[in-house]
Amino acid sequence: GSYPRLILQFELRRNVLYFILETYVPSTLLVMLSWVSFWITLDSVPARTCIGVTTVLSMTTLMIGSRSSLSKTNCFIKAIDVYLGICFSFIFGALVEYAVAHYSSSQK
Repeated sequence: GSYPRLILQFELRRNVLYFILETYVPSTLLVMLSWVSFWITLDSVPARTCIGVTTVLSMTTLMIGSRSSLSKTNCFIKAIDVYLGICFSFIFGALVEYAVAHYSSSQK
């Protein structure tokens, strides 16, 4: 028999270059910048502290900005949230590492 039907096809596209340039590249550069503090001498407290605090605050701003630019979906965790959380933990870990190293060197 002849069965008439309606076919509807959706094609969805995502602009990946936007996310790469606005989120992934800056977060990667911030992590690399926080690791630069490992090459600064332990006696240079202002330089290491400035780099650590600046990268932590910049990463926090990046995380908030990326969260506000995405669609609102009932507060589910997205892959970009996991990635930025891991980047934040690397940056914060570099700051904590300096605090521990400075404290241990001052005790000796």
